[in-house]
Amino acid sequence: MTRDDLIRRISERNPGISLLDARSLVLDFIEAMQSSIIQSENLELRRFGVFEIHHRSARIARNPKTGEKVSVGPRQSLIFRPGKILKLRMKNLTRNSS
Repeated sequence: MTRDDLIRRISERNPGISLLDARSLVLDFIEAMQSSIIQSENLELRRFGVFEIHHRSARIARNPKTGEKVSVGPRQSLIFRPGKILKLRMKNLTRNSS
């Protein structure tokens, strides 16, 4: 699902919301999520999941082509941990597919 698909779905499910209003709502929601993650390094959406910034330490790695040792600096990555309800729904989905 793309952002535009989400906007369209919100507009279709809520007759009082136009496409422009739904677009504004989705963009504001995305901006709020980004700001929250950047400021607090954590965003919890109950019943859905948690977005967290994971800090990775500097390390020595190897170039796979040459085998040469390479220094990799510290970095951050965003991880998502699904909430309990999302996990259950995904588990049921895989059971029903089998």
